Amino acid sequence: MNMWQARALTAIIGSLLSSAVWANSCIYTPDEKSFKFSFTAFGAQDKSYVVTKNTFKKYQLASTTGKLEGATIDIDSTSLDTSNDLNNGKGGTWDPALANIRNMNVVTGLFKNFANPGKITAKIEKIQGNDLQLAVTMNDVTKVIPMKVTEKNGHLQAKGTLDIIKDFNGGSAFEKFGRICTQAFHQGKTWTDVDIEFEVDAKKSCK
Repeated sequence: MNMWQARALTAIIGSLLSSAVWANSCIYTPDEKSFKFSFTAFGAQDKSYVVTKNTFKKYQLASTTGKLEGATIDIDSTSLDTSNDLNNGKGGTWDPALANIRNMNVVTGLFKNFANPGKITAKIEKIQGNDLQLAVTMNDVTKVIPMKVTEKNGHLQAKGTLDIIKDFNGGSAFEKFGRICTQAFHQGKTWTDVDIEFEVDAKKSCK
């Protein structure tokens, strides 16, 4: 490598490092009222039972500093709402009235068998580039869930995956839930992994 090539390589590396620092020092100021949270759950051996856009009627984003990093999310899991997606896998589509039965099955079979029934909290601990760390507390267990961030035109979206048994010691509760749902509704299999996501309008400021 000659001197000019070495200088060019040094410049490129310096530029990349500078870009990384720039990306990692950004601050997001959220519009708390625009915050939306949802999750996707799976059933059936081939995961063909996919229910998306599940949410809770009662949840709130709050930030004492006004920043997204450090903000907390409080969720009342007894307010579950699965009515946005009535997919029943290869069985077709549910009647809208059955969504209330599904809500009740999940709440009574799963969430109410957790420690601190009905209570789920989360904290956005860190945002670094396209990576976000969400500390979720459920069933008296706190687990940091890595999420990937995308943003466009002031709108930020984060996606990740958690496992109810592996991450939150939910085996006992999930077994009770399975007795209710697996045979009757999930075609023989209820999956413990759940995809989570949230979105919020946020102003971005980079140093």
